[in-house]
Amino acid sequence: MTTDIRYFFTRILLVCVGVTLVLAPVIGAGEYLGGEPLLVASLEGSHEFLPGSDATLVVVIENRATNDFQMFPSGRAAADESSTTARLLMVDVGAGDAPLLLRTDPQMVGDLPANSQVKVPFQVKFLENASGGEYTLPLTLQYRAFLFAEQRGSETVAYSYTNGSATIPLSVKVTPRVMIHVLGIEAAELTSGNEGVVTLAIRNDGSLSGNEAVARITQHQESPVVPVVGTSYIGDFSAGETAQAQFKIRVNDAAQASTYPLDVTVEYLDPQGDLIKTDTVTIGIPVLGEIRFEVLSDEFTIARGDTREIEISFLNTGPVVVRSAQARISAVDPFSSTRDIASLGDLAPGEEARAVFVISVDKTATVKEYSLESEVRYRDALDNRLVSDPMKVGFNVVERSGIDALLTSPLSMTIIGAVLVGIGYYLYSRKKRRGK
Repeated sequence: MTTDIRYFFTRILLVCVGVTLVLAPVIGAGEYLGGEPLLVASLEGSHEFLPGSDATLVVVIENRATNDFQMFPSGRAAADESSTTARLLMVDVGAGDAPLLLRTDPQMVGDLPANSQVKVPFQVKFLENASGGEYTLPLTLQYRAFLFAEQRGSETVAYSYTNGSATIPLSVKVTPRVMIHVLGIEAAELTSGNEGVVTLAIRNDGSLSGNEAVARITQHQESPVVPVVGTSYIGDFSAGETAQAQFKIRVNDAAQASTYPLDVTVEYLDPQGDLIKTDTVTIGIPVLGEIRFEVLSDEFTIARGDTREIEISFLNTGPVVVRSAQARISAVDPFSSTRDIASLGDLAPGEEARAVFVISVDKTATVKEYSLESEVRYRDALDNRLVSDPMKVGFNVVERSGIDALLTSPLSMTIIGAVLVGIGYYLYSRKKRRGK
């Protein structure tokens, strides 16, 4: 009895389906059997990127829907459409929680039929201080899908569509790295043509701790700031840690008072033992200019064959203190000196000091103007012994005057000698006559 009832209902269901198919041309709608777009997406190539890098994310979108099929009654127009095709597909990638900047707007890629794929590139920039780790980018897909078709008349079919969307997570990885940031620069008393010490406070802004870290400075292109001792050992450089690194540099003679670039990097071992070098950071090193001195004294007048003390004022026109300064004058023929070095002490910028020398001029010197070279020897902040550029000191050699002229003139001395001899002879003769 139960079998008969089931058979009865089966017969009824088949009759209803048949009636539906017969009435379909009258109702005007086709019968569709099939699915809808089934979209999946992934990233092509490597998903791992370095902080600060520019990258192209190639999104591969695939429609994995099963091809549908349709039935239309005999004699009616068939609909040229598929419910599994994603029409007018719009693709957009969001940043989500990833440390990156998107440089590509949403893209229209057209229709994507079942069992086909399309590749869509997106330009991104990962932030310089991006922390290492896994991040998820939301991929948004918007499209239109065929819903059904309605036959109007003998050869006209009206299509109906629906809007579809999907959000697919894409995974990217940022490689953990040591990233440096120079927090402070100490570079006191750096002057042109001299050496100095630069101390840097370097912070690890990355998400990785570096082992056996070494800070390194290098010359930036044609910068006049040149490393003398260009490495400083840090050791273990943990994420977020600030380390002090000290270097010795030299400033070229041509440097003026200004700030000049210097490149800084840190080399370290990663957890795999590979030697890694951070991105270069360019910093500015302040140079104070050149240490200079000026002679303030006027020209000295000295007679031939004379010896005299002279007092010369030296002015520190440079930007820094000079320590243990000594003035020296170079006496060359026809000059000589029994005291050619004098102490000036420490001289601050704009401060002057006086030096006393003893200068002699040969009695055969030509009467004219001369110049002698003087210099200042001093110590800098590193206790380096330095010497200034030569400075001219003017001398005017003149004839002796008055009794000095008589005493130094050969002719005068001859005449005086003859007179003295004559006087002596006269006195001797007179005395002798008296004795008689």
